[in-house]
Amino acid sequence: MDYTNMSAYYDVIMTSGYYDYPGIVDSLLSHPPIQNVIEIGCGTGLILEEIAKREPSMRLKGIDLTQAMLDIADERLHGYPNIELSQQNVVDFDLKEQFDVAFSYGGVWYFVIDGDKEPFMVSHIADHDLNVQGLQHLSLHLKSGSQLLLGIQGPHFNYEKTISNGMTYAQEIIPTDIGFIKHYFLLDKAQEVMAQTVNYRTYTFDQAKELLGVHGIEYVSKDPGGKFLRFKKS
Repeated sequence: MDYTNMSAYYDVIMTSGYYDYPGIVDSLLSHPPIQNVIEIGCGTGLILEEIAKREPSMRLKGIDLTQAMLDIADERLHGYPNIELSQQNVVDFDLKEQFDVAFSYGGVWYFVIDGDKEPFMVSHIADHDLNVQGLQHLSLHLKSGSQLLLGIQGPHFNYEKTISNGMTYAQEIIPTDIGFIKHYFLLDKAQEVMAQTVNYRTYTFDQAKELLGVHGIEYVSKDPGGKFLRFKKS
């Protein structure tokens, strides 16, 4: 999914309480030893920056489909020589490199957990065959014994809130037969300054484990910090 429409406002939305970036990185770094890491769907580089501040010698790579997001990330991260960015489509990417850890936090794939209910996987890719293809390519970038960390979010619902620049961020969720549609809006008083619509596909926990298991990626556990579900490549 291309997020060009949202890119100019992404940082102000995400840093207005949407994600807990220090907590995300605490969880990421709690699984040593880690020498190299890839973020699938790195956006504007907010998580990569937080990692690099703490681990300046760790080799980091971020891929994203949206060049406008990567342009912002490149400006943010130019002072970190250990970070490499690449414009890639996850369904066919081939970096000819394998990693100790791959992660996605709200990027391409993530899980939603609602209370005591079973997790379900959310994909930014609506087409099932492209999900299969993307997970196959992802698996090729994981070493034997490496970890895949997929972020955990709470249930999605309709809401609006005032963010740090005084604008109003709003989202609307519409269920579909394959998952849900999410409409994102940013309003400056009565004027709409940004709108983005994403068609998400969802998978039950068993379906997700089967999709990953085909490629030798097995479920291990929920992170103690509650930020990720952890999988391991055989």
